[in-house]
Parts: sequence; C-alpha cells; structure tokens
Amino acid sequence: MLSPANLHAPEQPRRRRFVGGLTMCCLFAPVRLAMAADPALVMPDNVRVERSGERFTVDLVVVVPVPVRVAWGVLTDFAHMADFVPNLTSSEVLEQSEKLLKVQQKGVARFGIFSSSFESIREIRLNAPFEIRAHNVGGTVQQMDSVMQLQAEGNGTRLHYHAEVVPGMWFPPLVGPTVVRHETAEQLSAVVREMLRRQ
Repeated sequence: MLSPANLHAPEQPRRRRFVGGLTMCCLFAPVRLAMAADPALVMPDNVRVERSGERFTVDLVVVVPVPVRVAWGVLTDFAHMADFVPNLTSSEVLEQSEKLLKVQQKGVARFGIFSSSFESIREIRLNAPFEIRAHNVGGTVQQMDSVMQLQAEGNGTRLHYHAEVVPGMWFPPLVGPTVVRHETAEQLSAVVREMLRRQ
C-alpha cells in the first residue's frame, strides 16, 4: 500500500513515471497524529527524502491512534485501495497466496500544475501483522523496494515506512524530492483516514 511516476510538465511524457509507485520509510522523531480537525494529516515536511544519483530513499515514522489489527487491515486491503487513496484509479490483486500477493495499481499523481499517469505491479510479502514488503516487478518504475513495519504503541500503532526507488529517468535536483514528499504524505494521510474510519 502503500505504492511508486515522475511528475514533469505535460510536454515531457517520458519523465512521468515515478511518484505513483511509492503507493504507498527513520532518521527523525515519529509524527503523532492528534485528534484534531484533520487527525490524519501527514505533512510533506514529515517525510524524509534523500537522493543519490538516480536513487531516491524515502523514510517516514508516524504513530496512528488505531489498533494494529485495524492498521494492518487497511494497509493490506489492496482490492479496495482505489476507494480511499485519491491518486489511484484501480487496484487489483492479480495473484494471491497466504503470504504473497501480486498487485497491479494504476492512477494519476498530481502536484500543482503537474500530473502524471502511472502503473505499478508489485510482489508483496506479508508477515502478519508486523511487516509488509513490496518489490516492483513491472509498470513505469525501473526499481522499487519498500517495507512497512507495524508496532503496537499504547493504544495506537507506530508505522515505519522505508522505500528505495530508481525511476530510470532524469529528475531536476529540487523538483523530484519535493514531489515525492508531497505524494507520500498525501497517500499516507488517505490511508490513515481510512484506518480512523474503520476503527
């Protein structure tokens, strides 16, 4: 579920392939989501993005006020993920066994005036209810590996997300990390809202 499309101006379609694969990573203090007007809001500044050549590394820790079973249920609900993650137009489980899924997701990532369609096909390994590992095997991203770890913390759940992505195309030095932060925060906020709705 957390999923990895590049956002650039409309006249550059070859570069529109990165952020969507990050759907749905820690080197800083965890974000705690307080019950406020929007208790699920994760800000882009809460997402750490580092770039080394063509590789992007994404890290985020957030503590969500829901039990682990609820968080796990939402994070692994790939068949219905397009219903609550706004940039997804479809999410389909292609193959399924007890601990391994193959998931195809399509959507459109948006950032300001930029937009980008994307597709990702990932093999997802489940270690219930503590860890979700994803490996990209097709779509518009050259390479993507991610892990989402869940840990009970008081009455809530600590989520630790880490992803490493090679988009396979050039990114401007500043635009790429900014877009990744924005898309990661938006996707996780949507997922957390669904967790709160289901508890």
